[in-house]
Amino acid sequence: MIGAIIRLALLVMLLAGISRAQLWRVDSGTPVLLAAGALLLCGLFAGKVAKGVGLPRLTGYLLVGVAVGPYAMGFIPGEGVKGLELVKGLAVSLIALVAGTELHLGLIRRVGTKVAVLCATVCGITFGVCFAVIFALKPVLPFLTLMTVPQALAVSALVSTVVVSFSPTVTIAIVQETSARGPFTEFLMALVIIGDLFVMVAFALAAGITRASFGGGFDVGGLLSGVGWELFGSVGVGAVLALGMLVYMRRVKRELPLFLVGICFAAAEGGTRLHLSPLLVALAAGALIANLDERQSRNIHHAIQFAGLPVFALFFAAAGAGLKLDTLMTVGPAALLLVVLRAVAILLACRRFAPAEDPRLRRYLWMGLISQAGVTFGLAALVSRTFPDFGPQVEVLIVAMITTHELVGPVLTRRALERSGETRGDERPRTA
Repeated sequence: MIGAIIRLALLVMLLAGISRAQLWRVDSGTPVLLAAGALLLCGLFAGKVAKGVGLPRLTGYLLVGVAVGPYAMGFIPGEGVKGLELVKGLAVSLIALVAGTELHLGLIRRVGTKVAVLCATVCGITFGVCFAVIFALKPVLPFLTLMTVPQALAVSALVSTVVVSFSPTVTIAIVQETSARGPFTEFLMALVIIGDLFVMVAFALAAGITRASFGGGFDVGGLLSGVGWELFGSVGVGAVLALGMLVYMRRVKRELPLFLVGICFAAAEGGTRLHLSPLLVALAAGALIANLDERQSRNIHHAIQFAGLPVFALFFAAAGAGLKLDTLMTVGPAALLLVVLRAVAILLACRRFAPAEDPRLRRYLWMGLISQAGVTFGLAALVSRTFPDFGPQVEVLIVAMITTHELVGPVLTRRALERSGETRGDERPRTA
């Protein structure tokens, strides 16, 4: 506790220094560099403080980002936070690559069917609850008030699809941080990954129906080809990437952390420009490597643990800095209601339908499904761009929910892993 207090005092001094640096560099034209440096330092300090008081490092990264960001204390300029999108893409790809190396065929054979069935059940129940609530709120939600009933039903389905999504990014980061290993951890990771695959397909269908309800026409062929390209194209590019990585790791064998950072950066940027999912590209690459060469899979784990800490600290601190706190004031009640009902739906679905042979799944699994982060952010932004008439208001509602989920979700995920008994007591020094 004394160490945590000392670190907190150092962090306060650091924030004061950042405030002065902002004044000195007001005309320098480098807000992105200032934001990156400040958020990295603050994130590393806050991670140590959070660990000292028994919280996940990730929560420390997020909270300090919120505190110094443009929507709270304002130490970090908004332009600088927006300029860190490249870091966000890189971090998501690194995390997805590690996640892919956990997807061994043996694991899929053991739990694949059970995970898929439970995932469909949890997503279906949560979607039904959120859909009913959002449509019932039509008279008070500004973006639904003036719509016809068919349009309101379509938009409610679209929003509910986004609300259902989980956060593989947060789950995998907490698993890395706690070095958790075991059947419960495997089941949780497989469920959040497969769950987001379900959500991506459902979102494409819901977007097509919504577009048709507003007179845009329902292009079934275009819809299916778009979903197919994003899913199967991502897996194909990931497979090519995996083969290239294996050749490098077997023949060159040098500077692996730097090589992986470069590959993940290319996957994030290239995937976005090709309308692929960078998450799926990196996930597929990691999964193929894990099933072709177990030794190189372990090398990837070690390399990302070595190089990933500053990237993850900066990524989650930037995510916290980007949270628009003022949105909580406008859509707070509706968002809070959905947060509570989503959590209750997930809890009841897991308690009722999780496999009975492992009692831990029925007791603790729901806690690992509360987080929302990168995928949900991306879908909310896509709604805003695709439907400019009402999309920005939907984005505000969803971001308000993400704000709550990002603050409580990592804590619940860590508690679920701890109560399952699969975390390791001594945290390794170079984990996120």
